[in-house]
Amino acid sequence: MGGLAVVIGFYVGVNVLTVWGENGLSSSIFYLSLLAVLGAAVTGIMDDLFSLRQRVKAFLPFLFAIPLGSLMVDTSNTVLMGVDFGILMLFIAPFGITAAANAANMLEGFNGLGVGLGIIITSSMIAISFITGQTEALFLLFPLLGALVAFLWFNKYPARIFPGDSMTLFVGATIACAAIISNLKGYGAILFIPMIIEFALKAKGHFRAENYGTIEEDGTLSYDGRIESLAHVMMKRRRVKEKQLVYILWGIEILVSVIVVAYASLTII
Repeated sequence: MGGLAVVIGFYVGVNVLTVWGENGLSSSIFYLSLLAVLGAAVTGIMDDLFSLRQRVKAFLPFLFAIPLGSLMVDTSNTVLMGVDFGILMLFIAPFGITAAANAANMLEGFNGLGVGLGIIITSSMIAISFITGQTEALFLLFPLLGALVAFLWFNKYPARIFPGDSMTLFVGATIACAAIISNLKGYGAILFIPMIIEFALKAKGHFRAENYGTIEEDGTLSYDGRIESLAHVMMKRRRVKEKQLVYILWGIEILVSVIVVAYASLTII
């Protein structure tokens, strides 16, 4: 449950920004977005404590995000990938937040992996926000980035603190909320491509698979089972140590992020 420190750091950051700066948002968007991300954090904490069923982890973040989805309909922020979904955004927005939260929770299990992926995606979203001028969600993204960078110091290999679902669900939901209220939904979805692939691979095994491999005498990881994770793909292709595996997965996300940020820049130009 080390992720609880990330949640607390995030909310301290949000409060500092609220006191010292103007976010330009209506109070409704501000508080309903915080409700959605706090709901994901609470779900993660409950899962760390009581090992919730997968369906419960999907339902609770959805429930907490419904008010934000309703507000998106009221404010006509209903366009996704160039298509206006209208009132369907009432369900699409909560579904997107839930999917992002659970997808971020899937690609995890190694020292620093989830935290590093969160830092890369959050940094990319900040860059895209400035490039496009859609800066409404920076009050979520900057506190999240600061909390994650601080936590990485303790979670990098060899980790002294582990995040648990209290962090992974929260991070995914926060990034999704930022994409929704800034109208950057398409960019956010593309940045989650590695997590979406991981979700699809885990679905093959009905979400029962673990990412871990067997530690050999030389410290490398091996895996001989069915491929149900991106980590399994890496371990089957070559013998890698845990730190190397994490760097490879970070590298994949960095590549995706560079492409997305470059596309955003070219589109604006």
